[in-house]
Amino acid sequence: MLFACSLVLLFIAGNAFYIAFKKYEEDDDFSGGVHTYTFIDLVFGVILLISEKFAPQKYVAIFKTLSILFGLMILGFTVLLWILFTS
Repeated sequence: MLFACSLVLLFIAGNAFYIAFKKYEEDDDFSGGVHTYTFIDLVFGVILLISEKFAPQKYVAIFKTLSILFGLMILGFTVLLWILFTS
């Protein structure tokens, strides 16, 4: 069960890092080419909306920074799970 949870969390963190380090293009939708709405799309959509509202000129940098922080949070949660369940 720990491996399954780790894979899902690492996939989410990887998606966040991919979005953060990907070269931005004007018509990007940040969904990874998949046109289904998932929880991750909702989270990144909310982050993008907040970024556009508070800083319309520099929202890409803010969005990428928040994506990195989200990825690090999920990665830290994965490490915490391993520490708790392997001790």
